Amino acid sequence: MVGGRPEARIIEAKLYPATGTSRPLPRPALDSAKDILEGNYRVILVVAPAGYGKSTQMAQWHTTLAARGIACAWLSLDDGDIDTVRVMRHLIAALQKAEPRIGEATLGQLSGDLIGGANALLEVLSGDLAAVDRRVVLFLDDLQFVQQSDVIEIIDWLVSYGPRCLQFVIGSREEVGLRLSALRVRRQLLEMGPPQMQFSVEEMAQFYRNRLGHDLPMRELRQLQSKTEGWPAALELVALAMAETTDETRFIAQFAGTDRSVVDYLGEVVLTHLDEITRTFVFRIALFDRISAPLAVAATRAQDAEALIDAVRARNLFLIPLDRSATWLRFHHLVGEYFRERYLRAAPTEARECLIRGAEWMFANGFAEEAINCAIRAQDWERATRWVAENVEELAFQRGYHHTILRWMNALPDEWVDRYPVIRIQYVFSLSFSPMQQEYEAQVYRLERLLQRLESEAQRDTQLIEELRCAVQLQAAMSAALRDDGARGGELAAAWLQRWPDAALARKGVMGNVLAFGCKTNSEIAKGLEVLVQTRRWLEKSEGHYSLAWTNFLEALLHLKRGSYLEARRACLSGLEQVERQLHGHPAHASLFHTLLAGVAYEFDEIDRATEHIERAMTSVDEYGPADAVIVAYQTRARLQLLRQDETGALAILREGEELGERRNLRRVVVTLAAEECAILARAGRLGEAKGVAVRLGFNEIPSAGAGASLAADKSFRAASRYLLEQSPKLVIEALGGAIENCRRKELFHRWVALLLLRGLAFERDGEPHKALEDLRSALAIAAPRRYLRLFLDDLTVLQPLIARLDPTRMDGSEAAPLALHLQQSLRKPDRRDPSPRHTPVVEELTKREVAILKRLESGLSNKEIAEAIFISEGTLKWHLHNVYGKLDVKNRSGAMARARALGIL
Repeated sequence: MVGGRPEARIIEAKLYPATGTSRPLPRPALDSAKDILEGNYRVILVVAPAGYGKSTQMAQWHTTLAARGIACAWLSLDDGDIDTVRVMRHLIAALQKAEPRIGEATLGQLSGDLIGGANALLEVLSGDLAAVDRRVVLFLDDLQFVQQSDVIEIIDWLVSYGPRCLQFVIGSREEVGLRLSALRVRRQLLEMGPPQMQFSVEEMAQFYRNRLGHDLPMRELRQLQSKTEGWPAALELVALAMAETTDETRFIAQFAGTDRSVVDYLGEVVLTHLDEITRTFVFRIALFDRISAPLAVAATRAQDAEALIDAVRARNLFLIPLDRSATWLRFHHLVGEYFRERYLRAAPTEARECLIRGAEWMFANGFAEEAINCAIRAQDWERATRWVAENVEELAFQRGYHHTILRWMNALPDEWVDRYPVIRIQYVFSLSFSPMQQEYEAQVYRLERLLQRLESEAQRDTQLIEELRCAVQLQAAMSAALRDDGARGGELAAAWLQRWPDAALARKGVMGNVLAFGCKTNSEIAKGLEVLVQTRRWLEKSEGHYSLAWTNFLEALLHLKRGSYLEARRACLSGLEQVERQLHGHPAHASLFHTLLAGVAYEFDEIDRATEHIERAMTSVDEYGPADAVIVAYQTRARLQLLRQDETGALAILREGEELGERRNLRRVVVTLAAEECAILARAGRLGEAKGVAVRLGFNEIPSAGAGASLAADKSFRAASRYLLEQSPKLVIEALGGAIENCRRKELFHRWVALLLLRGLAFERDGEPHKALEDLRSALAIAAPRRYLRLFLDDLTVLQPLIARLDPTRMDGSEAAPLALHLQQSLRKPDRRDPSPRHTPVVEELTKREVAILKRLESGLSNKEIAEAIFISEGTLKWHLHNVYGKLDVKNRSGAMARARALGIL
């Protein structure tokens, strides 16, 4: 965000209290100010309809706290604050006014694609906040504007789980959608409503003495109090009206009510005492959410606009400054709405023309978003759609304002949007990188319908049709890849690249990634790597850093599928470097590489390293990781849990992953993790249960020779073979021959070794020990140069008879000899499955995530609350807790906290 940009200036205007006319503080307000000052409450919530002085009251508290040296942050929300990225920028800017260190890491990770969503960003922001060693009071005004958006989830998380140093003062016209019951029970919530904000008779007497310069009789004050019920907005309007009347007693007797009719009545009284020039000026500037002198000049054509603004402020007509220099101002919402509606009813044509003039000024001065809002309000569809077309790529794709674009597209007539197909094309492209899957599919469908309509017209616009066809087919390929249909996506991407060789490099780069993913799906590893070489060239030239991060991930994935784990590790480390350098350490992208690194480290028997990587991976993988990342993450976690001799926990992890796959409609995740579950059950001798899992998901029988390479067939070779070893070893031997040959031909080394070991076990069961030993030696020869270990160690018990018969001395000169010797030595060692060896000092063993969890334990939160606070499932939290308990050498929560305190961690 560049400081001189209009967006930066608008954000700046939202970071200061919008102070209205001063008023004496009611006694409850003074008490609550004392409570804020002393930090007695986590949240002070002020909920009352418009006109009750919430913002004024909060502004006075803000002033009181700031005068005492307490760090304060202020953020005024409005109806444009519906985008997660936008609000995070505003929120961080507000917090940095209180403490400049807050949000330094988070700002660098705000991006249009927002992969990982707000969760990953909040985690980083939480880390920044945790480093702050003093109280920060965050004022959030007008929360009602974000009640129906994803933004409320950000605020809810901060209120529920943010660091203790952060306190909140929240103002809203409506009940807020925050989870406050726990704070209410713990007496950390102070709630204020209309009864606390209403003026008493004594306060009214002081107010009118200050405003009118004389006292009102007590009888008339009681009349006013009865008719207005102490409503501050009405009392202020009464003061304005009485300043123009000579008979105060009669005036007070003539109006009644406390609803909108009071504003209508008093508003008319006030307007009748304004001269024509000032009244017209007030109407016109009230059309805009914010006003400045230059904007007022352009919109109203009043060259003395600045003087008129000063005159309106001098008359206390609810024109509120939004920054310290009063460059930007707005009317109080209630009064502004009245002036706006009054003008639109009385002079709709003039109001529309004024809106358009203001919109043109805003667009020319870089306020594209507000200009478009005004054009839509004026129903100037030509300007609105043209401006959206010119700005959609930056707003949607670079800034991440997806909800803003969606709001515009819901407001703009389809026939106008379709005049500028670039709007929908760019919006669809940006949505493909976001979690808004339903909206993505809906917009793709609309693009397809538009293309069909244009193709059917007699007078065809060939260039436009070709542009749309290019966009539609690109999205079809991407959509297939997003659904994990790699084969279909690859076919469509190959056709697209052939048809549009001169397309933009960034788009070609995206299609190159989809094609490489298709190659991975079809086990065409060499071809996929070759595709990525060209893809990388396209993306480097176009500076497509986010797409390039996917290129690096796909490269690592291709190496992993081939079984080239060393190359996969190198690709992951290179990818992490690129993410750090170009994407400011983007947590969601980084988590993908840590996932694969965890799988590699596990196979190399680097258990501590695998544990560290998987902890860093799990934050974003559940919700946003592609199928391959989810599979590796849950498999690795389950295998690490088995090393802790926790078979039940390992199975629970796999079932949790299967449920996740079902929720996200990722069939490959479900079947692959079920196959892993089947393998664990078979190793434990629970053959009936293993078969039950296989039957449920359709891979309970080994495919016949020549069967297609379906997902179920692939899992059958490796899962069904295990529980059939005892019953039908001959069947296993016969079936695995073709699968082993296929792996050899495609050079899928890791899978090749796994199947050789299974066939070796089948030969052993079938009474052919020489062939069994031959398969074991072949497996060792393939595995040794590639550093595979856990493939053997995880099956050490069942492989023991074969390994014991090996003679490493007869393997001199072979890389397999040291591996065979290592396995034989492992047979003689005691059980080595606990992956948490004790070292001192213990503090060094705990990861940042584990320390953060310990601190959450200290707060007394339940497991469910802690899991929600750090955006993981309860199952994942239990996995972390097992690590913590093991490293601290304790058995439960209380023991962990006691040990952590003794070590100085807490």
